[in-house]
Amino acid sequence: MMASPPSMVSAVTASPSTGSEPEAPCCDPQLAAVTAERKRKRKESNRLSAQRSRARKQQQLDDLTKQVAALRARNGAMAAAAYDVQRRCAAVQAENALLQAMNLELGERLQSLAELIQSMEDAAMYQQYHQPQLLDANMYNYYY
Repeated sequence: MMASPPSMVSAVTASPSTGSEPEAPCCDPQLAAVTAERKRKRKESNRLSAQRSRARKQQQLDDLTKQVAALRARNGAMAAAAYDVQRRCAAVQAENALLQAMNLELGERLQSLAELIQSMEDAAMYQQYHQPQLLDANMYNYYY
């Protein structure tokens, strides 16, 4: 068995970084150029991918900033509406308290008037039954 000459041995070995790319030997300029071109294209692709990723993140940030502004505006409008409702509720409660006081006063007046009417009716009944009857001159109509 004869050993193969050193020129026949393959110069391509596996790259330790990716495991699939051939390592460029220092002596083959064409292989080195191809490897350099692949590396340049990969870097360019990574640069563009990173640029797109930054653009997406910036768009997301812009969208969230707009959403925050819209929510703050909505929150302000809702706070103003809540204040208005509280103000109207306080006015209705005050009016309700006034109406309840008036109702109580009118109820007491009605009770007082009912008692007065009852007293007057009782007095009229008493007078009707206990007052001496006046004699009517026509009551004893004598015919002569």
